[in-house]
Amino acid sequence: MTRHLILIFLLSVKIAFGQVIQNGLILPEEKDNQEICCIYAPKEGFTIYNLPDGDIVGKLTRDVRQNTGDQSNYRIYLVDFRTKADTQIDLEHFEEIGYEIWALPYSERRNGFVKFRYDEKDLWLKENDIKKAGFALVDWQTFLADNVENLLGFYANDPGLNLRERPNTDSRIIKTLKGETQQISPTKEHDGLWTKVKVITTKEHPCGTDLPEKENIIQELEGWIKIIGDNGLPNIWYYSRGC
Repeated sequence: MTRHLILIFLLSVKIAFGQVIQNGLILPEEKDNQEICCIYAPKEGFTIYNLPDGDIVGKLTRDVRQNTGDQSNYRIYLVDFRTKADTQIDLEHFEEIGYEIWALPYSERRNGFVKFRYDEKDLWLKENDIKKAGFALVDWQTFLADNVENLLGFYANDPGLNLRERPNTDSRIIKTLKGETQQISPTKEHDGLWTKVKVITTKEHPCGTDLPEKENIIQELEGWIKIIGDNGLPNIWYYSRGC
């Protein structure tokens, strides 16, 4: 009986863990193609389903008649095949991941499909469709670690984030990270929702100082942070547009 209870517990933990790390971004495998900029989406758009393994009900695309002019790459429309309506999706529903570059976020994976939440509706995209279009699913933890050199810096969400010796909440707190003078650099060493990071504490923010780099640095630390929250979203933020 005890063994069975342990197995059930471990299975429950595994299921719960799988649920919270599902959030991420739909990113192109080749980012230099101007046809997919500046909201990352294939030229032919993304097909939308009403449910995983459900019916095709629409498309996310910029290829609609009214989308003209030099700003057309900054617009994505939800084309509803049932109502024949074309609705422009505001940029706030996408994630800015670079200077005027946005990506489609997903918040759940189920049976080979991922969910995009819009206007209180669940829109489902097929993973095979995404792959065939030259795109990939990138979870937040991977995205953050892969873009240390591409983004200005990462900083703890309010009210702060504990830097710990080991990747668990029982471990000793090295420092509580707060504000924009404690720059976090994620490594590619992960343990569940935790990531090993390097932290540089500066006198002034690098964008607003005349101090030489070495003179501006107060302290350098290493440790672990719970980089992804239980809601599946990052516990850190970044400057997408530089200084």
